[in-house]
Amino acid sequence: MSSLQRQAISGIKWTTFQTGVLGITGPFLLIIKARFLSPEAFGYIAIILMIIGLFHMLESLGISQAIIQKDEITVQESSSLFYFNILLGSLLFGLLYISSSSIAGFFSLPDLKIYLPIAGIAALITCPSLIFQAFLQKQMYFKELAFISISKSLIVFASTAIFLVFGFGVIGVVYGQIAGAAFGTVSIIAISFRYKTVAIALYFNPKKLIPFLRFGLFVSTKQLMTFIAERLDEVIIGYFLSAEILGIYFFGKNLLENLRSFITGSFANVLFPVLSKLKHDQSKLTKAYQHISRYIAFGAFPVFTGIAVTAHLFVPVIFGAQWTDSIIVFQVFSIALILLALTANVSTSLLYSVNKPDLVFYIDVVANCFYMISLFLFASHGMLAVLLAYSSYVVYKTLILQFYANRQLLDGFLYYFRELAMPAASALIMVMFVLVFQLITNQFIDPAWQLAGSILTGCIVYSILAWLFARETLYQLRSAIIKGEFT
Repeated sequence: MSSLQRQAISGIKWTTFQTGVLGITGPFLLIIKARFLSPEAFGYIAIILMIIGLFHMLESLGISQAIIQKDEITVQESSSLFYFNILLGSLLFGLLYISSSSIAGFFSLPDLKIYLPIAGIAALITCPSLIFQAFLQKQMYFKELAFISISKSLIVFASTAIFLVFGFGVIGVVYGQIAGAAFGTVSIIAISFRYKTVAIALYFNPKKLIPFLRFGLFVSTKQLMTFIAERLDEVIIGYFLSAEILGIYFFGKNLLENLRSFITGSFANVLFPVLSKLKHDQSKLTKAYQHISRYIAFGAFPVFTGIAVTAHLFVPVIFGAQWTDSIIVFQVFSIALILLALTANVSTSLLYSVNKPDLVFYIDVVANCFYMISLFLFASHGMLAVLLAYSSYVVYKTLILQFYANRQLLDGFLYYFRELAMPAASALIMVMFVLVFQLITNQFIDPAWQLAGSILTGCIVYSILAWLFARETLYQLRSAIIKGEFT
């Protein structure tokens, strides 16, 4: 087994453990938020996280991806990048502080002018750690990064829960983010110095930034367009509709996005560095990509179809009756997110690894233009129209990305979909069994027990089908995790 294989498998193991912990703490924290916060408060959180997410994206400018993709980086280059990130983060924080009142006025949410500058502190704190984290990923220190991420998530969980219990409300969620950001930054920098992954000197030369900014320009512009496209629905709802409707919409969308990250997280952080090292061997590149896609499909299809068919049960049972209006959000989004789980991070990682950030950029330009036009045309018809517009955007954008990703491989686009036929068919059969169970038990079983029975039925049916018709893939996944047979 090669050194790259060992590093890749170790990375997958640790990121799997990491996503497992996040998959437990995330939903529990969301339940706590749902119990202590109103839909209107979730509307505030939606805007805060949207603005801070934009801050996080702009403070990187695609430099992290450029560091991972580049073969050799000098001390002068890493030092210039480090100080550039700090200067950029400080500038962005200043702009956020100045514009917070205007943002609050735009959304008619007056308390945003108080929350946003405080939330900006969390984003500012992460600036010094961005370069260090990129080098840790480049050199595949995924075990250390997983420990940091797990500890950070536990800190966010505990501190946010405590603040909410003591009645801090929305600002308590912000304080929890600050606590996690501070821990994450200190830990990443400490681990980087311990393993000497990057050297920083008192040196800054703008010319040293040019190769990284040239690569990062396409990456960051693509990320910016994707960010705008994926958050434009929230902006439209927040501006034209009420904070309560925005909170209901964001509640369902955010939970599904977290589940998607949970499914793909085991591979997403490892995939780009691995594919970057395999980019000169098309055979190994193809094999690694196919395996990752197949493994993700086995999780994505049953999870998201299961959500669609049980949303009417788990929303009132787990989160409370005040969130029943979000059922339609779960049902519509969950189907579209199957393709997003299969393609997001996976196909873009492949295209970045073969040095085609411009292609990803141009795909985003075309897809996002169509989406923005459709959103502005149909948003006036209400939340359901926004849901359908966003879901359609996810479908056609991911299909285009997947088509061009497969052109970099030995096998074509149609072969990729033939590989997904089994998990898709198994998920469809699973849904049929669950619906029959719900139809039979609807009149005489409590919703909570009906939810438990639906989940159990789905798990049993899908497991049997996977064992009967995809045993080889299950063995491959086991070998990838235990024996290291990954590429």
